[in-house]
Amino acid sequence: MKILSCYINNFGILSDREFVFNDGLNEICEDNGWGKSTLTSFIRVMLYGFENEAAKIKAGRERFAFKPWQGGVYGGTLNIEIGNTRYSI
Repeated sequence: MKILSCYINNFGILSDREFVFNDGLNEICEDNGWGKSTLTSFIRVMLYGFENEAAKIKAGRERFAFKPWQGGVYGGTLNIEIGNTRYSI
């Protein structure tokens, strides 16, 4: 699987941001608090959902941690490639 790009409409601190990933290593070098960990969490949540969705208490904490700072609802897309087929999540 290869991650091609993602657009984050609302997820934690990140809002209206697009990321395009190249082949090989992609480096994001930004200050603390910019949203690097939030970006990785967005990708994980798009692929696997929020952690322990069945365990409401822990899931509630994770959902709260990435609640959109700007208000509104969570949103975004993740574009991946598996083999020669592209998918949009």
